[in-house]
Amino acid sequence: MFGRKTLAEKILYTFMFVLFSAFALSYLYIFFFGITSSLKDMMGIVNEPFSVPSFSEANWRVFIDVFSEFSVNDVGFFEMTFNSIWFSVVPSAGGILCCSMLAYVTTKYKFFGAKAYYYVSFVVMLLPIYSSGAAAYKLIHDLGFINNYAYVVLGFGGIGATYMFFAAFYKNLSWSYAEAAFIDGANDWQVFFKVMLPQSISMLGALFLLAWMGAWNSYDAQLLYLQELPTLAVGIYYFQSLSAMNRPYLFAACMISCIPTLVMFIAFNNVLMSNISLGGIKE
Repeated sequence: MFGRKTLAEKILYTFMFVLFSAFALSYLYIFFFGITSSLKDMMGIVNEPFSVPSFSEANWRVFIDVFSEFSVNDVGFFEMTFNSIWFSVVPSAGGILCCSMLAYVTTKYKFFGAKAYYYVSFVVMLLPIYSSGAAAYKLIHDLGFINNYAYVVLGFGGIGATYMFFAAFYKNLSWSYAEAAFIDGANDWQVFFKVMLPQSISMLGALFLLAWMGAWNSYDAQLLYLQELPTLAVGIYYFQSLSAMNRPYLFAACMISCIPTLVMFIAFNNVLMSNISLGGIKE
């Protein structure tokens, strides 16, 4: 069944290995370039951008000084870090959970408008949003969410691609699991949170990581709605234009801001790479 690979398959696998290896190395080089640039002074970055400083010449203290030197509009590094965590984790987790709950209800419970919600979500996802900026800003302003930590509730939506993913998952998930739980005395909330939702843990982890990474690196909405509560992405955007002579601190801040992304990927690695398939019910 698993015979020896043909010459064409060997060539294809070799080509794909080289291609993906080059792609991965390009990302590693960018990370390496950022670290080496942060260890130089300004003249070293300008005159020798691709050189690697020796251990004795490297300015290792920049990774400590950046916490005090990196500030925008009197907002320091640690406050920007907190804002980044708040405006990325809370709306991502809340949005994923809302989409999961809505998809579960509209696919597993029969009521008027359940199927219509799926098609409405699909149509809304396709509609262009570029002309709605002024109306969206006025709505957010009238709700009092400008420069407000409560802005995160706007991410608790249930329309979009995330809803479609969960709808497809729950639609193909056997209802026998829920029936068995109902027989044992579980209510609707217990069935969802203890029986059905845990079976989507792989999808939850993958979608949360994608949503969180997008929110962590986003700065366009923050520049428009949260100018007084800058995140790290906004701080880096401002710092590169306001402090042209502090490039080492800029590179150091960029490298430090990458650490949470690496930690999150490592933490969710097993969840993302696993394909959970639980049995126990025959139909």
